[in-house]
Amino acid sequence: MEQHVRMDAQEAALDALLEALGEPVGDTSQDDRVARLDAQAPGYAQYHRIGHKRQAAYRRLSADRAAAHHCYPLVLAALLADDDPSSPRWLAQVLLTVGGRRRLQEELVAAVEGGDPLRQVCAVGAWRWADAGDGPVAERFLAVRREAAERCVDPWVRERLAD
Repeated sequence: MEQHVRMDAQEAALDALLEALGEPVGDTSQDDRVARLDAQAPGYAQYHRIGHKRQAAYRRLSADRAAAHHCYPLVLAALLADDDPSSPRWLAQVLLTVGGRRRLQEELVAAVEGGDPLRQVCAVGAWRWADAGDGPVAERFLAVRREAAERCVDPWVRERLAD
């Protein structure tokens, strides 16, 4: 799965969340440093913009529990579109606070079990931030993760599911 496709999906999910929150995000397109880095590493400007959007959503959601409850499905959708190794912790923290550990873990199991390849990969990446320990849900998560890896035809996705 190509990086630009993953980043487009992540940004679209964050845009939907921010729109539902009525949360504007400042324009970073005029930042010379970002432009220089984007020239060296194409895609950096979008990566940077996504980071700003994620943090804007996190700040709003962590300060407004009612909004976090109301937007739970959109927060989950944004989490399940974020394949970065460390950034899912921000949205996972919001979901843990308003929905609880068990609910988030069940949502991640369901995403691996029946989601599209990107949702599966993102659920696997978010698992570490879901305050997951041992037990029946963790065992189920490992089982559905193995099954999804066996069925997968995309090498990038299969590698992430199998880790």
